Amino acid sequence: MELHEILYQGLLNADFGDLGDRSEYVGASDVGGCPRKVVLSKLEEPHHDLATLIRFARGHLTEHLIVLAFKASTYLPKWEYQREVVHKQRPYKAHVDFVFETRQVLAVMEVKTVSKMPKEPYDSWVQQVHFQIGLLKDANPSKAIRGVVFAIDLNEGQTKLFDGFEYDSKLYEGLLLKASHIWECVQDPGVEPETEKGPLCAWCPYRPSCPAYDINESIPEMPLEDELQQYLGLKETQKDLKAEIDKLAVVLKAGIENGNPDGDRIRVGRNLVRRSVRHSTRLNGPALKKDHPRIHAKYATETSYEVLVVE
Repeated sequence: MELHEILYQGLLNADFGDLGDRSEYVGASDVGGCPRKVVLSKLEEPHHDLATLIRFARGHLTEHLIVLAFKASTYLPKWEYQREVVHKQRPYKAHVDFVFETRQVLAVMEVKTVSKMPKEPYDSWVQQVHFQIGLLKDANPSKAIRGVVFAIDLNEGQTKLFDGFEYDSKLYEGLLLKASHIWECVQDPGVEPETEKGPLCAWCPYRPSCPAYDINESIPEMPLEDELQQYLGLKETQKDLKAEIDKLAVVLKAGIENGNPDGDRIRVGRNLVRRSVRHSTRLNGPALKKDHPRIHAKYATETSYEVLVVE
């Protein structure tokens, strides 16, 4: 058996935490996702390739790194890893990554691994955390419930904390309705699940038949599947290449700092590598608009540019 197959079978059968039969309940991550994708995956478990299984494993490994760090810390309040929280009446539950507890507060921390750090948390993350907060509030009505999302980019060693999530009864009620819709569709396959477009739609295994992407007959179809997949793959490669270039630049700058601390250059083979400080002048548009709105309106210009959007 080839190593590739050994790795695939091992990850396919690996136990990364007992979440039970996910077809028998609606989880917090389900509520954060597209209802159609969630329902179809519960009715018939999708096939996962090795790349997908590695991404799943990456998330669990990251959580265990955090567990090791937390166990070594003496500064944290009481905490629990993978706390299960169940709705009192409906088949809804959450397996919260980390819960911190004091006498008056329960705090949720959801861990997300990313290949590129987003500026803002994804909507799916926000919905997932708010559903966790809501379930915890139901079980602990006397306590204040708060939440954060801790995002980690293992490749770059970057972390980012998205905080400020608190219990919102109206938002929670809306998420309960979404959970109810998902469960209704699971119980009755004749009910058509709703769809939600998101940044991962292009990789969804149920994308070809998704009604959210019904192709109008007036739109011509082109046989460019291979080219599109290559394009999407190269876009990801482009992100990785930039990250690698930035890493090497740091190494070379450190070489100048260590090898020629009083200068700004070193020799590497036949090449001369030097640091160059360049200056640029930029206009603070938001500040100008706030302090001098008339001047901003007079000189502001709007330009258009073309982008390629893959849905």
